[in-house]
Amino acid sequence: MNFLKQIKNLSKNLEKTKENSAKELLKNKEKSKEKIAKLQKELKKRRAESNIKKRTNTLIFEPVERHHYSEVVVRLSTLLYTRANTGSRSIVKILEVFNEVLDGILGKIPSYSNIINWTKKCGLKTYKTAGESLQDTPYGLIVDESMMIGRVKLLITLGVLAKHQGRPLEFADVTVLDIAVAESWNGVNIGAQLQKASEKVGHDPLYVISDGASVMNKGVQCTGLTHHHDISHSLGMYLERAYKKQPDFKEFVKSMTESKFKYNMTKIAYLLPPNQRTIARFMNLSAWVRWSSKMLGVYHTLSADEQKAFSFIPANASLIDEFLEAIKCVESVGHTCKHEGLSEETVLKCKKEIQKYLLSGNLRMRTLGESIIEFLSKEVELMKKDEPIRNNSSDIIESIFGKYKASKSSNKLNGVTPFILFLPIYAKLKNKKQAKAFDFKVALEEIRIGEIDAWANENLKQNMAQVRNECLKKGG
Repeated sequence: MNFLKQIKNLSKNLEKTKENSAKELLKNKEKSKEKIAKLQKELKKRRAESNIKKRTNTLIFEPVERHHYSEVVVRLSTLLYTRANTGSRSIVKILEVFNEVLDGILGKIPSYSNIINWTKKCGLKTYKTAGESLQDTPYGLIVDESMMIGRVKLLITLGVLAKHQGRPLEFADVTVLDIAVAESWNGVNIGAQLQKASEKVGHDPLYVISDGASVMNKGVQCTGLTHHHDISHSLGMYLERAYKKQPDFKEFVKSMTESKFKYNMTKIAYLLPPNQRTIARFMNLSAWVRWSSKMLGVYHTLSADEQKAFSFIPANASLIDEFLEAIKCVESVGHTCKHEGLSEETVLKCKKEIQKYLLSGNLRMRTLGESIIEFLSKEVELMKKDEPIRNNSSDIIESIFGKYKASKSSNKLNGVTPFILFLPIYAKLKNKKQAKAFDFKVALEEIRIGEIDAWANENLKQNMAQVRNECLKKGG
């Protein structure tokens, strides 16, 4: 009997032991799962960190759909083209050198036409989405038309933050909102393009900046927007009004011009005055005014032949001194407006400079100073009280035109070609932060050559060089 009881007790103890073992095993199993999950999380984190380090320290040659070249090659080529002032053929040679030094890491090198096409694709992608960066902020427009390019004039509208940045505008500060061409522009057409640019952003600009050309004045007037006149053109205009028709000034300019022709190939040619611009001459007078002032200072040290050739210099000493003061004042006012913007404070600062250089001078100096003061006062009246400082310079759009003219084909028959799409991406990639964020892969995959052709057919005029070639083919 005792034996059977012992067996029962042993059986109960065995069941308890099994039950406890199962609980212990289950508990250990849960702990193991938690430990495994923790280790997996840590492993995942380490792999992610390793991948970031790898992507930072190595090139990731990500393929681009429908293209034979990697995103790195596209990015490198486009950045070189837009930032290094390097032609597409030179970029091909640069990439070949990279490949040679880096044991062919770039793979196949693109042709110069590939690089041009990539630039236009990225340009069209940028142009289509140009208004997005200004949608949630006050902005201004800068508009101007170019001189004739072939048989057309190019009209460009730039977007810029309304608030002055405490320095002159740079390429990286502007967005190309609108590109349009026409054989001639009138106020109604310009107003329509300004409206088109505003619609691209989604709301009206705070103001528009342009030169004082009548067609620009009418164009901005059509929109009802606030119009600020470019400080450089305006100052040049007031200088021109004060001096252009003055007999002593006309005689002095004539003497300088004659000296350049008369002594160009002689031993005293090294002293001749700098070239004068035929267009917008009064915006760029400082070079020959300072030349005149320096020549006046060294005149007594010149040889007899040199003094004879430049005898008009001391004969116009008072005019030179007067004009030097006028130029110093104009440059000071322009510098203040471009570097510090338009506000009541900067206008007050400019008035002090005008008082210093002009208002204590002769009648035409005083007239010039009073004209500039009146202009600045009207400009600042367009602003609301306590409004942030505004831009009032359109120099950047002149630089944009200059960049395009320096890069485009020299054949005038071409006119404005799809290469104009170079400008939107050029401005965007000048900003290093935007360049880093720009997705070249998406741009090339989304934009096809056919879209560029369609855009050109809709927005540009017929290429007369192509028309010429087609016509001459018929004769061969």
